[in-house]
Amino acid sequence: MQDSVLDIFDVLLPPFYFILIFLWARTIVVRNIKSKPYYRYLLPGLICKIIGGIGLCIVYTFYYTEGGDVTNYFLSTRTFVNVILEGNFNKFFELMDYKNNNVWEILSNNNTFGYFLFAPSDYYALFTVSITIPFCLLAGKSFIATTVLLSSFSFIGLWKLYEVFVDHFPNLSRQFAIAIFFIPSVFFWGSGILKDTYTLSAIGFYIYGLYKFQILKQRKLKYLLLILGSIVIFVYIKPYYFFALLPGSLIWIFFQKITKIQNPILRIMIVPILLSTTIILVIGGLQVFGQYLGEYSLDYILLKAVKTQQDLIRVEYGGNSYNIGIFEPTLTGIISKLPAALNMAFFRPYIWDTRNAVMLLSGLENLFMLGFSLYILIKVKFSTLIKSLFSNPLLIFSFLFALFFAFSIGLTTANYGALVRLKIPCIPFYLCSLFILYYLNKASFKNK
Repeated sequence: MQDSVLDIFDVLLPPFYFILIFLWARTIVVRNIKSKPYYRYLLPGLICKIIGGIGLCIVYTFYYTEGGDVTNYFLSTRTFVNVILEGNFNKFFELMDYKNNNVWEILSNNNTFGYFLFAPSDYYALFTVSITIPFCLLAGKSFIATTVLLSSFSFIGLWKLYEVFVDHFPNLSRQFAIAIFFIPSVFFWGSGILKDTYTLSAIGFYIYGLYKFQILKQRKLKYLLLILGSIVIFVYIKPYYFFALLPGSLIWIFFQKITKIQNPILRIMIVPILLSTTIILVIGGLQVFGQYLGEYSLDYILLKAVKTQQDLIRVEYGGNSYNIGIFEPTLTGIISKLPAALNMAFFRPYIWDTRNAVMLLSGLENLFMLGFSLYILIKVKFSTLIKSLFSNPLLIFSFLFALFFAFSIGLTTANYGALVRLKIPCIPFYLCSLFILYYLNKASFKNK
């Protein structure tokens, strides 16, 4: 049975912080709403984010009574905070030593501080705990208040992502708000004390920094720091996020330059060279940095995908698993499963696959995305669809990231429970891409 995560401060502190955050956000809205009407979505988006985080706290406290990642991250963070408040900084720096870390052994001599509830060699979890410490300190070690602060901070990254899309397509501010802020599974799984909250926010900061620094050529240090800081988050929490972003990032930068070429024949000739170069750079990068990526290296990913597939026959997974068929641990074998993996990530679980309320919400979301996708395919000619995709560099980036990320998740995830949570980064990008495609071809829809 897990240690208690709730106390009197979870009743007293969250309303106090919520009011402060609400007043701060409202001040920002009032200051910007006249010149930037899309700021009307800031408060609703922020409130949704906080509600999602609190909802996750409630689920992991009263439904998953034996504990889970959310409560384990909080209890582990609280242990580190106890060490700081005790003034035992030597022990704290020992705990933070990533290279020679053995958290269990260090804490075993005095377990009054608490416990580290992950494997001592899991430095991804250790890094997540370490960057949660400031929120836990400010929240007075309150579980819900820590979540409120973290949810509010992580919302900034999503807001920056939203601003990039709105800057390109101002008329789609409402649609982008739906895709980025108001999809239930995204603001539920992306708002609590989880790796996904940090990485999802880091994606927003990364894209905003890249857009300002590289695309708009605003060579300011703060934008470069946003890019580098986001990459650090990816490397120390989920390295494959960076390699999922890399192809689209390179193509976004290259296509931004190509669109300035006046000669259409020259543009057409450069495109295949660009795509080939991008693929070579990404695969080469995975090979070169494979020794540093560990379980996220290219060879390991291929083997893991096959192992996951074989693992599905185990009875423990019951009816919550999915099967995309047998394949070999080669690039050819993996690519052969492209349609099945994308279908899994974008459109499943179907309604009839759901086993609980959380999965039911995801099933309804997937039904909407499937219907919207079919509508676009039916209404738009294939040649027109391809032309639209390549008409805007941001659209190319968004669509490629969604496809690349969805493919990797659909291929390597064993069951629907994990799939619903792990696929949340690709949902906003996929829906934004669909909204942009609809907008670019709206005139042809009316004609039909």
